[in-house]
Amino acid sequence: MTRLAAREGHTRFSLRELAKEAGLGHNSLYRHFNSVDEMIPELMDDFSRELREGLRQARKAVPPGQTPALTVVSWLLDFALVHQDVFVLSMRQRVGPPGAARTALENNLQAIRQDMLSELGALGHLPTKLPPRMDWALEMVIDQSFGLCIDYIERPDQREDILARAQLSFAWIIGGALAPNAQSR
Repeated sequence: MTRLAAREGHTRFSLRELAKEAGLGHNSLYRHFNSVDEMIPELMDDFSRELREGLRQARKAVPPGQTPALTVVSWLLDFALVHQDVFVLSMRQRVGPPGAARTALENNLQAIRQDMLSELGALGHLPTKLPPRMDWALEMVIDQSFGLCIDYIERPDQREDILARAQLSFAWIIGGALAPNAQSR
């Protein structure tokens, strides 16, 4: 389903066409969903659960004294390559029209930001007292990281450059948010 949705866009096919592509009877999907639009949020939630757990493990694996960007984004790039159809579909949902799928994605991204905030703080990568703008900074880090995943899917031979950009982006965004003279909300 994700391959078809990533290739065609999820609004361009029906559950019947999806079932045919998957080699299933046309009624098999209709027992669970009324439309593709109803199916996408569940797909996003399943993907998000796996992504969040992997990110948790990657953050825990950051060597002492090292910033998390290299370890976490390295894991994320590998994950994106394995799940490239869902990444492409997610990016389309992120910039696409409002709807249940986009809302599900935004909720999942908010959960990832909250995970980052609490886990990076607990692991000592962020100070205990954070400015209110840190949520915005983490949103930018996630957006940048997911964009780099799309770059990596398209050009896996550029891994080292993409990882260097991830480290630099993380340092700039987080450093700017923590700067004492940065404007607050």
